Amino acid sequence: MVYKPQVMEHLVRPRNVGELDAPGGVGESGDAACGDVARFTVGIEANRLEEVRYKVYGCAACIAAGSALSELVRDTHLLEAARVSKADLENSLGGPLPEGKEHALTLVLDALHKALEDHWNRQAGEMLVEGYDGGPDGGTNGRMKSVVVATSGGVDSAVTALLLKEAGYDAACVTFRLHDGERGSRSCCSPDTVLFARDTAHRMGLPHFTLDLKDLFDRRVMKDFVGSYAAGRTPNPCVSCNAHVKFHAASFLADRLGFDHVATGHYARVVEEPGGVTMARPTDAAKDQTYVLWPVPKELLSRTIFPLGEYRKEEVRRIAEEKGLAVAYTPESQDICFIPDGNYRGFVRKKIAAEPGEIIDTGGRTLGRHAGVVDFTVGQRRGIGVSAPTPLYVTEVRPAQKQVVVGRREDLEVSEVRVGDLNWFLDYGEADSVQVRYNSPSVTCEVEDSGGGEVRARLAEPVVGVAPGQSAVFYKGDRVVGGGVVRRDG
Repeated sequence: MVYKPQVMEHLVRPRNVGELDAPGGVGESGDAACGDVARFTVGIEANRLEEVRYKVYGCAACIAAGSALSELVRDTHLLEAARVSKADLENSLGGPLPEGKEHALTLVLDALHKALEDHWNRQAGEMLVEGYDGGPDGGTNGRMKSVVVATSGGVDSAVTALLLKEAGYDAACVTFRLHDGERGSRSCCSPDTVLFARDTAHRMGLPHFTLDLKDLFDRRVMKDFVGSYAAGRTPNPCVSCNAHVKFHAASFLADRLGFDHVATGHYARVVEEPGGVTMARPTDAAKDQTYVLWPVPKELLSRTIFPLGEYRKEEVRRIAEEKGLAVAYTPESQDICFIPDGNYRGFVRKKIAAEPGEIIDTGGRTLGRHAGVVDFTVGQRRGIGVSAPTPLYVTEVRPAQKQVVVGRREDLEVSEVRVGDLNWFLDYGEADSVQVRYNSPSVTCEVEDSGGGEVRARLAEPVVGVAPGQSAVFYKGDRVVGGGVVRRDG
């Protein structure tokens, strides 16, 4: 096996070998069982990577790559260190490594990025558990056209970053670790997806960071998801994630970097109304995501950019293809990122003990038994477990009584909806319609304050299957007035 002279130079005279005594971040990648492990320790002051040390256990290519990478990033700004790509590292080693040794580039880059990730996690502190609502050291530092783009490894977020870069923004990408996704899965935060998102950012010439938000995601999304089913509610984890995790974390990183804006690949538009900033439905009505964005705090929305609001999905894929981005052909993401097999009942049952109970009709007559209320949601038709001459639907879930109530489809019709946990962008009196399910049409309504931090939407026509725990989003034409969570009456 023949190595380039630059590789041999790093083997004979390795740079920055060792480990810092009091590092500001530590990262390790690889597997001792496979023979290659890289470990980086970093010292960071004022967003500058002042000290770098590395240890590599493994083949010569990995040792040389670690030395070369430490030399490339030492005494650079974090943005420049996070921009160093596999191609940059390869060039510093004199060109392509021998066949079968290319993994060395990925290994050492991943270890460095995990050290940067550890640094940000230490900076974030309780934000990873409590959420972030802005900090005293935020600011633009003169970077008025600067943006942190949340990238998930998919085509939408990648094209978002590309469009902003081409529009003249100083852009940096960030990917969130939200849970322990499976390798090779389509989850937006699986280990493979983090590597893919990083490589995509680097191919666009953009710096890439990772934030570990697993504790925050577990507390504010996954536990809420499980608890909602146990309480007879139907949660929407994407709404919870937008409310408590993604936008807050992107804003945290933007403030630490001195960046002004945050951006995501959602299909929505940010607009200014006389009552303040709000969202509007996008050009591509089939991809409208305003329904899941209603809980984003107004102060965070005011710094948010949604470039894809003016594009159709097919245009986004075409842009990615024309620019040679590998993400152009990635499939659509799954509905619930932390349940890759789609079996939400199985997921919930692993977290809580489900108790059996009765299935009754709307008149109180017992029709059968069930194995746990967590298996049911309002509007459900299949899998109820009892037969009848006409189709039965779940009309109510009563966890305290361990009862599931079933009835006819017309029993699901409601003419008014009670809504709490409200977040308003405009005055609620401006609302002229409400949407109560994702991908369902909005319905004309009148909204009145019912006290106690709740409103009641009186519908112009009955709607079917309004489930407690789901979102109700209010609109004025195509503008979002605000939204909240559907409450259970009675």
